[in-house]
Amino acid sequence: MRKGELLIEVNELTRIIGIENCVLIDCRAKLDDPYWGQKEYSRGHLPGAIFADLNTDLSAPPGTRGRHPLPTRQSFVDLLSRWGITHDTLLVPYDSNDSVYACRFWWMARWVGIKRIKVLNGGLGSWLSFGKSLSTDVPKQKRSQFVAKSSLTRTVSAEDIQNQSYTLIDARAAERFRGEVEPIDTKAGHIPYALCRPYEANLSTDGKFDTQSSQFNALSDDLDVVCYCGSGVSATQNIMAILLAGLPEPALYPGSWSEWIQNPARPISP
Repeated sequence: MRKGELLIEVNELTRIIGIENCVLIDCRAKLDDPYWGQKEYSRGHLPGAIFADLNTDLSAPPGTRGRHPLPTRQSFVDLLSRWGITHDTLLVPYDSNDSVYACRFWWMARWVGIKRIKVLNGGLGSWLSFGKSLSTDVPKQKRSQFVAKSSLTRTVSAEDIQNQSYTLIDARAAERFRGEVEPIDTKAGHIPYALCRPYEANLSTDGKFDTQSSQFNALSDDLDVVCYCGSGVSATQNIMAILLAGLPEPALYPGSWSEWIQNPARPISP
């Protein structure tokens, strides 16, 4: 997919706001503070933006399926309906966290068949760098009847990974991948034979995506790639980066490491 199909720049966004049916989604979050995103949204957000909570809107409760399991498709459809979203809406998610949470929303929107969605390249930082203002107003949305379409994404399960051959890409930090530290989950290491590709490596110093295809020279069209991370969130940012490199879209392992380690029979590499 081309960059213009996946990302939107601030100058283009400001041109279409108020002209197109465009809805901004504030996806800011912190894993160690479940209320941080909402507090930051209340302090100031892009004008007209709706807040999407990672833990309650973009995830089901944690459990055996991991720390941020996908909600049911129907519950996500209900959320989009409450927000007044239709398939004619242009959705623009953003965050201030390396586009990790914005990409989670982007992936989930495509999971229910939404085609009109572009992540704000550079997120909140890019918006502010253009001298744009923030708002504290919370928009009122008129309810729609959103209907899911066929998924534009793929998922695999832990059982699929154990029984089939995939090229696994882990988005976590290298020291977590190597099992040297584990600040979040109960076990350290990685899924055997996985490759380490920390999501931060996909961005330039200005927080925008580096779209050079050479970043993924080790991948080829004939590999069946699966992206995972700690809980199925930052892996979606790797999926975005791989698409920007012009390669086929990888599948997501939604449960990721936090689900994999739930079963002691599953192998772990240090």
